Amino acid sequence: MDDAAEVLRMEHEFITAWNRGDAHAAAAVYAEDGVRVGAFGDVSQGRKEIEAAYAKLLHGMMKGATADWQPSVRVLSADVVLAEGPLVIHPAGGGSAIRGYAVDIWKKSGGRWQLLEGHPKLFPPPPPG
Repeated sequence: MDDAAEVLRMEHEFITAWNRGDAHAAAAVYAEDGVRVGAFGDVSQGRKEIEAAYAKLLHGMMKGATADWQPSVRVLSADVVLAEGPLVIHPAGGGSAIRGYAVDIWKKSGGRWQLLEGHPKLFPPPPPG
């Protein structure tokens, strides 16, 4: 499997975990020293903090929500890949979809791709027209 395809597979693994509400599996794709800058400005450093942030998010305000993300991937070097694209979160109970954009930086270490930095952002709702 080529690098772009492997990163896309890992992104799918992450979204599947997020959609299950599985904070541990969502954090497992991150490097041990990974960084997550959350959509609300919270910063988590290291896999343990990232897992705790996902647990709070997925068992709190985003409980039961599902996300759709089909990123595009750019291979920047033999060991760095950028995944980015529009993000849509569907709240539990059928509320209005939340739109955003995410950028992930992946690093290959020891022959394995790991998420080095994740940057999801949510867009504010459009102003009343």
